[in-house]
Amino acid sequence: METPVSVPAALPPVCAEPVWPYLCSLLPADLEESARRFQALRRCRNVPDAAALLRLALAYAVTNLSLKDVAAWAHAAGVAEITGPGLFYRLRMAEDWLGVVLAQTLQAQVRPAPPGLRLRAVDATVINGPGATGTEWRVHVLLDPGTGCFRAVELTAAHGGEGYARQPFQAGDVVLGDRAYGTARGVYAVQTAGAQVLVRLNQHAVRLCGAQRQRWAWSTAAAQVPQVGAHEWPVQ
Repeated sequence: METPVSVPAALPPVCAEPVWPYLCSLLPADLEESARRFQALRRCRNVPDAAALLRLALAYAVTNLSLKDVAAWAHAAGVAEITGPGLFYRLRMAEDWLGVVLAQTLQAQVRPAPPGLRLRAVDATVINGPGATGTEWRVHVLLDPGTGCFRAVELTAAHGGEGYARQPFQAGDVVLGDRAYGTARGVYAVQTAGAQVLVRLNQHAVRLCGAQRQRWAWSTAAAQVPQVGAHEWPVQ
């Protein structure tokens, strides 16, 4: 007698058709060989190949689904026949391999920095324990996008906000950041270390002035940006 499988309503779209074939085109060509070399896929029982294993890992990483729910989704989608505990074991064994896949993918997508410059990226994520009702910890990372290697990691409590000042920069670094890092204090911290910054500015967090120290008008500037290309202004 077959046991009915409960399929979660919130399926992981990043791993579903037609997105998944496109994602596969961005992955390293030696996916199968590297999975076996790093012992992530010593046997293909229940999980047919390395692409299926990576698909399971992404389904668990980018959604709020439990291991049991991901296993149910994998059964319904024909990806793999695996239980929640079995998926936990597979992901634990694939830790080193997943790091290698990430590094190879980043290397293929990121062009080398010009001589004398080093590309760096900063970001943060939250960690919550079982039964948490809000953010418990925040992890701040400094990453080398060209290799996928961490250059610095800091763990703070929930009150530890994101900011450039937390990271150790050096002269020659070109630092990338999202809108949360686009503050005057953060830009100053990067430049004080002798590094350069490339960040999405938040017009409510940074006040810019023109060469004559007049208030820089965001609305006027936006109208000057072409549909294709860029525009440059000297600001303070």
